[in-house]
Amino acid sequence: MKFVVSSTALLNVLQTSSKVVSNKNTLPILDNFLFDLKEGVLKITASDLETTLIGSLKVDNMEEEGLIAVPVKLMLDSLKEFSEQPLTIEANESTWEIQVSWKTGKLTIPGTSGLSYPNLPESRRELDADADMLLTGINKTIFATADDELRPVMNGVYINIESQSITFVATDAHKLVKYVSPIETEIAASFILPK
Repeated sequence: MKFVVSSTALLNVLQTSSKVVSNKNTLPILDNFLFDLKEGVLKITASDLETTLIGSLKVDNMEEEGLIAVPVKLMLDSLKEFSEQPLTIEANESTWEIQVSWKTGKLTIPGTSGLSYPNLPESRRELDADADMLLTGINKTIFATADDELRPVMNGVYINIESQSITFVATDAHKLVKYVSPIETEIAASFILPK
């Protein structure tokens, strides 16, 4: 696997995806991002087996496709030190070393095989929606969520998607907030988005 990517674009996707990585993972592989490079698009997966986030990023100068697991903490800590610049990332799939190169230097990070990363559930559905609309719905309801370990269902925002609307609901048993936004979609789903 070899490609060129903007340091800040990669850091933004990794920081967003890392929010689901748990400090107490039951599987050591979940302490890694899964980098899957195909057809000029890098898919970055992070999971705790209950929640999975997948971000994607177009890359430049892709030379080889590949699949590798990259340590979350090492990659994030390394990328935070870079100013905006192009990075060349090359993964050796026999030694599982990830080499990050830039204009004035290079860094080597140990990786691992991405083949042992858990597969996503087959029943997943995808929703194409306006990011601002989703952000507004979450921002208008997340303040009402609880921080109660005994009632984890109240620690997130309930999202209900129907053909003409999307509804966001949050409660901590003292206050209840509901926000409805119009949307055109063919899927129907409901889930709790952990905060």
